[in-house]
Amino acid sequence: MELLGIFTNTLDSKKRVIFPAKFREDLGATFVITVNVDKCLSAYSLEEWETYTAKLKSLPKTQVKDITRFICGLAMKATPDSQGRIGLSKELVEYAGIESGVTFIGCGDRVEIWDERIAPVPSRYDMDKVNDIRDLMLEYGL
Repeated sequence: MELLGIFTNTLDSKKRVIFPAKFREDLGATFVITVNVDKCLSAYSLEEWETYTAKLKSLPKTQVKDITRFICGLAMKATPDSQGRIGLSKELVEYAGIESGVTFIGCGDRVEIWDERIAPVPSRYDMDKVNDIRDLMLEYGL
């Protein structure tokens, strides 16, 4: 599974948004949405969510208890309706600062969900950001 591309839709008054069809196909009928430390949300397939939480479970609970509460406590399972819409919890919408426009960014193993006004889309990158990305790619042999 490779979640790729950028899509934008609108959050309605009931905190529902049409989740892009391509991402729905790749994530499956039900998937998990939770907070991301970058002030956005992340959507994981159930399989990828199991992999992610298995990493948490393998670490000493005393060291990851706050991380687990943060990530799992705000997580929700999402099952799109017949129109492809998902409802986001009030807590998730508030955390990500989503007001109206919602940008979905495929990040390989997950989909990031951003308020459209602050989404880190390539068209907003200045040359310094592009150079930083280039340097990282070279450093990691990409």
